[in-house]
Amino acid sequence: MFRSFTNRKRRNGSISKQGTSFVQAARFLGVDQSTLYMALQKGQIPTSRRNGRTVISQGALMDYKVRTRPIL
Repeated sequence: MFRSFTNRKRRNGSISKQGTSFVQAARFLGVDQSTLYMALQKGQIPTSRRNGRTVISQGALMDYKVRTRPIL
């Protein structure tokens, strides 16, 4: 009749681990999709496959953004 609290907690935790889509990642970085694709091909940003889709972790995006920001 009622779902247990642990199931909801587990489900909500998995949502944050899904990652960012290719289009969202390009928007976040402020780059064109072709620029992001080249960085992925060169191995500068690690990716993973989830349910047949390529996803990028938020941590990997933040790391790449820090590494490629211009030095003032």
